[in-house]
Amino acid sequence: MHEIIRKLRQEKGLTQKQVADYLGVDRSTYAYYESGRTKLNSDIIVKLAHFYRVRYAVLLGPEPVPADG
Repeated sequence: MHEIIRKLRQEKGLTQKQVADYLGVDRSTYAYYESGRTKLNSDIIVKLAHFYRVRYAVLLGPEPVPADG
């Protein structure tokens, strides 16, 4: 998920600070979201989906493929 939010931000030409301000978090907290060091909670996922105007599923990424066996 962290790769997806980084890509969306970069595609929009936004800084981490701009997105962090929208979310109401410190830039360093947002940087941790993008690096995968901090997991996104459901409130942040909802806010990011609205901010980027995407479905929640886009942020969650593709579903894992079950292993045969």
